[in-house]
Amino acid sequence: MQPVNKKVAFNYPGNKGNKRGFLKDRVIVWSGHSSSGADYWDVVDLIKFQNVKEGLRIRIGYYRQVGNQLRWASQTTITEPVKTMKRLLAQAAKEKEWFRRALVPAARYALRKY
Repeated sequence: MQPVNKKVAFNYPGNKGNKRGFLKDRVIVWSGHSSSGADYWDVVDLIKFQNVKEGLRIRIGYYRQVGNQLRWASQTTITEPVKTMKRLLAQAAKEKEWFRRALVPAARYALRKY
């Protein structure tokens, strides 16, 4: 969680331009231990880009930890405006039962009142 409120940079290959912003929020979930000895942590970030339309973006990636070395391991990520991510998840749930079976119970669990 340490990178929250720190600078984020996206450098695109070729002449696609670069984006700069700040990591606004983050969710981290341990995803498992591999037979090679590495632990994996999945991450969902909320990033606020500067000087871009629809500056709030969601990025999904992961970290890999071997011993005490924790490193960002996503060579590429999906990073989309919040509006686009909503459309993607909604379309996947609409079209694919296997995705609905994962998403709907997760949403119900998250919305439960304690």
